Amino acid sequence: MTKTTLGRRLLGLALPGRGAGGSGTRTPAGTASAAGCLRLYEQEGAAGGELAAAAHALREVQAAHGDVTDALLALGAAALRAERTALALAAADAVLARRKGSRAAWHLRGRALEAAGDLGGAVTAFEGYLEHTPAQSAGAADTAARIAVLRADGDWRSAVLRALDGTDAPGVTALADGPFDAFEAAVTAHLAARLPVAGPEETARLAPAVALHADRRRARLRPPLADPLFGGTARLRIGEFRTLIAGRSVCLVANSQSLAESALGAQIDSYDLVVRFTSFRLDPEATGERTDIHVTDHRDPYNRDVPVSVRLVLADRAADWRHAMRERMVPGAQHFTGDDSLRRPLRGAGGLDAAAWPPGLTCGFEAVWLLDFLDVSPRLDLFGFDFFTTGPFRLAEAPAATAPAGYTRERDWILARAQHVRGPVISLR
Repeated sequence: MTKTTLGRRLLGLALPGRGAGGSGTRTPAGTASAAGCLRLYEQEGAAGGELAAAAHALREVQAAHGDVTDALLALGAAALRAERTALALAAADAVLARRKGSRAAWHLRGRALEAAGDLGGAVTAFEGYLEHTPAQSAGAADTAARIAVLRADGDWRSAVLRALDGTDAPGVTALADGPFDAFEAAVTAHLAARLPVAGPEETARLAPAVALHADRRRARLRPPLADPLFGGTARLRIGEFRTLIAGRSVCLVANSQSLAESALGAQIDSYDLVVRFTSFRLDPEATGERTDIHVTDHRDPYNRDVPVSVRLVLADRAADWRHAMRERMVPGAQHFTGDDSLRRPLRGAGGLDAAAWPPGLTCGFEAVWLLDFLDVSPRLDLFGFDFFTTGPFRLAEAPAATAPAGYTRERDWILARAQHVRGPVISLR
């Protein structure tokens, strides 16, 4: 590796100030738009599954001249999971071209650049996310921690490249701008190949790189923390939750006796997403059988083992929420949980303090408020929300439910926004 080459590598690894280009990774020309993303999708080769479905959804929204923001974010997320980082980056930049303050797009851009190996660009993008995120949120804390990791990785990569300057390490040099994990593996392979056959002079030249690698290895061998992701569960920020529900019909099913006496089960299961609460009880004919989103209080231990796509745990106090997330989550029972921004939607998303809405809000109302606030579901219906006029229909071991103080205000808020009321069904969209 020549000093000129090393200089270029180190300049490429420098962490830049704010800018769309990061430290060298650029969105392909002409792709930072919905049409451009679709062209890039076709140029890179057709795909199946989730990515193909996301591309099809984007085409439909574009053809209908609708707002393509959510469809672009969904395409970018699917592209990232399919390891098509250029397409993920193009989707993020297409959103940022329309909405400079999109937290979801800044975060997607950071993840795409990190996957591509552009650590400096990823830091810049994540800093863009932080600029538009409340400092006290868990999302901000997680992202700040990620930035620290990326900076440390960038510093280590730069130090290794300096240590190997003047040595013959083509496998390492080739990956100096590539994915970090691949670069780290290349360093390990290079040292493993050279040290057994190196003479005294080469061993001395390799000693600084060996020391850096040994430090990294010792860190890898430290005992791991207890699984913080509950068997592979991922955290959803409010923007990511919005993307998940965008364009999908949603019904929220209350735990009320009025619903138990109905025959609405098949209708409930026909919605794209079914939301249930706390100690819900299922009756296929009356309540349906599917549960996609479970919204529960941090004190409520019921139904935590029921498999769902998303489980949102609510708590007024951050300490209570963290305790419930650590101690009461069942590994493998959910694909996603909400982060701190979804701990109390009225507080986190709406910025409504206790003076506006006193504590003691029901899980059902928090969920209704959140979905109404996000306003991305073409059909939003409430089943069995009879406002405690009939008895509960919930698990037998759960305590009896009573209307909390101020519940009349929750009822009035919902009914004021109702488009239709047909028996036990209230339609907000």
